Amino acid sequence: MRDRLLWILSLLFVAWMVWSETSFQYFDQSLADELDLSSADVAVVGGAFLLPYGLVQIPVGWVLDRGRAERWLLLGAITATALTLAFARAETLHGLIISRAGMGLACAVAFPASGLLARRTLPPQRFALAMGATDSLLGFGAALAAVMPVLIHLGSWRQQVTLQIMVLALLVATPLVVVVVASSQQSRAKPSQSIRERQVTDHSGRWSADAIKKVVHAALIYAWGAGTLFGFCQYGLLSEVEGWSGSLKVGVGMVLSLFTSVGMLGAGWLGSHQSRRAPILLAGSCSAAAALLVLVATNPQSVIVLILAGAILGLGLGTSVLAFPLAEAAAPPAQTALVVAFVNTAGTLMGALMIMLSGVLLQVSTPGNTTLVVLTYGSLALLGIILAALLQINTIKRSAQFLS
Repeated sequence: MRDRLLWILSLLFVAWMVWSETSFQYFDQSLADELDLSSADVAVVGGAFLLPYGLVQIPVGWVLDRGRAERWLLLGAITATALTLAFARAETLHGLIISRAGMGLACAVAFPASGLLARRTLPPQRFALAMGATDSLLGFGAALAAVMPVLIHLGSWRQQVTLQIMVLALLVATPLVVVVVASSQQSRAKPSQSIRERQVTDHSGRWSADAIKKVVHAALIYAWGAGTLFGFCQYGLLSEVEGWSGSLKVGVGMVLSLFTSVGMLGAGWLGSHQSRRAPILLAGSCSAAAALLVLVATNPQSVIVLILAGAILGLGLGTSVLAFPLAEAAAPPAQTALVVAFVNTAGTLMGALMIMLSGVLLQVSTPGNTTLVVLTYGSLALLGIILAALLQINTIKRSAQFLS
């Protein structure tokens, strides 16, 4: 029961993290105007969250596999609250970058902890669905970030960030304090079952060359999905280059975010059977590539076509969540948090890289000229298809060897 409650709190932490990170695109112009920042400066501030967040994921995952998840979650939530407050009060570019990077560091515990707690709490065959549910918060959090400025009319970007501080403190940090205090009191009297299990868990499993290869392959698949989602979709690259209206940008962004979540949930559910994962990924990568080309080639006046393409792109990118069960199945036992962190690191760093690259593309692309956008993200889409096809080929080979 305690681990399940912690899993729910970790999901709330992940949802808040996504909301906090993606909401930046909806007040970045206000921030730039107030502090006189260039578009490149704004892109650096945006990417400052993801880069340190990704860099510390792997050591955090290693520690979580061997430690007390609730204490690390609490430390992360409290630190994130403090640094978000610092971001809300920042007056300089350096202050924005440092506080934003600190927020990324503090939030690094949320995702691998969620994967670890899901593995402990749920049956093994539900791990893919659990990771689909966890990663679907990427879409739901992004949709929340899109509608919050409409639902709650706040005067400035600082007020929006202050609202995020209040939500984190009330829904995540405070309940975690209660859980940690209660767990400490119980542990003094009698070690809980989950603690006893952690004490006897063997972390000495050896990594074979085949396991490493499969985990790296899975990480590259997730890097394709996250890189496209963050770089192409999140920071209004296409809408700025083609001069979309604000309502069209929000509408397509919300549809894409929601259908990304639907794609992740659907892929997680269908991908509970290992044999289905490669075909799902191949279909998803091909449909995402086609939808991306439609988005680039369609006139901004064709709203329905753009919305449908955004939905298909979201569904296709959502299949990249299967990278987590693929990697977890290939890894030695008791390495769940480490593997989840490794895959998430690949996606996060790729996302940060593509965000910064998108900032450069915005500066060098003339209005209406999508050539560089097509070359950059068309290449990434092709990479996704190749990775999925290789996975399908390897799956067929293993099936043939098993039958023979």
